[in-house]
Amino acid sequence: MPASNGQIEDRQSSGPGILARIWWMFLGNVVLAFCILFIIQNRGSFFQAADWVFWIDVASLVLVRYVDIRFLDGATVTGARASVSHWIRYAVLLIAGSAAVWALVHVASRAVAAK
Repeated sequence: MPASNGQIEDRQSSGPGILARIWWMFLGNVVLAFCILFIIQNRGSFFQAADWVFWIDVASLVLVRYVDIRFLDGATVTGARASVSHWIRYAVLLIAGSAAVWALVHVASRAVAAK
């Protein structure tokens, strides 16, 4: 879509585009790491606030990545144009990996708490 000065609008370099990429590439994953640490520290309890934040964060990562690709001309980490197939692969790997790590942390946390 042409801008008023004749240049093509670059949605990927817009404020929302940059924020979306910062979230799904870095900050959202940092939140997941902190949630894992809180789950490890609070041995014994199963569904605590860190668990809710963990899964809400996973959902936000999937949603933000979709918005990035669909509406903000998102790119892959290597700079190529991302497609919905990239999003599907990202969502499946993120959800499966997150579920595996979350379950492993809870099992290990329970095992340590039982000792």
